[in-house]
Amino acid sequence: MEIVAGIAHGLVLTSPGEHDEVRPTSVRARRAFFDSLGDLSGVVFADLFAGSGAMGLEAASRGARTVYFFEQSPQVIKMIEKNCSRVAKTGVTAEMNVIPGAIPPFRTDLGRLKKPDIVFADPPYPMSMEIFRHVTADPRFRIWADGATFYWELPDRDFSLEIPAAPWKVLSMKTCGPSRFLVMK
Repeated sequence: MEIVAGIAHGLVLTSPGEHDEVRPTSVRARRAFFDSLGDLSGVVFADLFAGSGAMGLEAASRGARTVYFFEQSPQVIKMIEKNCSRVAKTGVTAEMNVIPGAIPPFRTDLGRLKKPDIVFADPPYPMSMEIFRHVTADPRFRIWADGATFYWELPDRDFSLEIPAAPWKVLSMKTCGPSRFLVMK
């Protein structure tokens, strides 16, 4: 698994072991996703369920100003921190912050964090839609993410999608490589 573009292009990231419950977004999907976003200069990017951190690190490599990695596993957090350090050594200047804890609930004061421009979420597929309902209903998250474009990676199997209540507005369903994303604002 490597950074596919930007300052850290080609840097091979530390990947989760086979025993870890981390399913990184494929390189093909990551490339298509970020290519569709265009220039990320100055963007605040939030990577929910960060796993390996590849999505947030790709954003940092492509010019994001600030990246938040939300992750609950202490072992995976150490891996993300190691990858952040390695990416920073390539000249990437993004502020990279790992936020420990489960989502939901958000166990951090989101109000102390910069408001995101882009929120990306790729939760464990078996619980994806249940987590989706909780995240989109969380008033702290809704206030913090207000105005951001929100990308939720959809499970690759059958699922039931309940469109969240206001203030969320579904913009589209987007396909990037083998992955599908619900896009909201």
